Amino acid sequence: MEFENYERELKYLIKKNDKCSSKQVLNFLYQHGYKLVESFTKEKHETYYDDSELTILNRGDVMRGSNMVTEQFNGFLYKKNMCDPDKPYVSKLELGTKLRGQYKDVNDFVKELDVKIEKKLKPILYANMIREVSIIEKNSDRLYISYDKVKYFEKDESESIYEEMLEIEDWKNPNTTDVDYDYDAHLLEVNQLIINSDLPIKLTKDSKYYRGYILLNER
Repeated sequence: MEFENYERELKYLIKKNDKCSSKQVLNFLYQHGYKLVESFTKEKHETYYDDSELTILNRGDVMRGSNMVTEQFNGFLYKKNMCDPDKPYVSKLELGTKLRGQYKDVNDFVKELDVKIEKKLKPILYANMIREVSIIEKNSDRLYISYDKVKYFEKDESESIYEEMLEIEDWKNPNTTDVDYDYDAHLLEVNQLIINSDLPIKLTKDSKYYRGYILLNER
């Protein structure tokens, strides 16, 4: 396994028929003392895998293969659900590789994981997205802001469903499992700010895999 990461992030859906942008969200946070550290844009093509019984979906986990177009690499990533129902943010343990070629396929990759999956995995859906990233900070607390414009589809992108999502990740100690699990004041503070704002967004704990599956099956 090339890396392990404890991810802790707030997730918001952009309400349909309302105008919102990453700039609007950032300007709101700047007004409350946050400052920009860095910004950039990513393009990602993702494949979400599961078995015939949707074992991974039902656990609240995620198994995906990512083609990181901007960074020009492919990799597999398993996200294990570790959410606390009393917290507004999502917690997941990420286990992954940046070199998909070292595994024959996704099922070969899963053999290295400490998760019980008895049936073979297959592609369930795809998501192509443009991600606008901003890293901001306040009082040494750093946050990774992702504004995602996502197209979910089963086979043909021309038959996709579009959605926008905002994610705010704890970035004080990025890409590590060595974190202060009890310190989440900055995430709780920014969530309270957003709840009290007029921004047209709604808190969720849904993964993109779950969102894509529900939206494609509701149409």
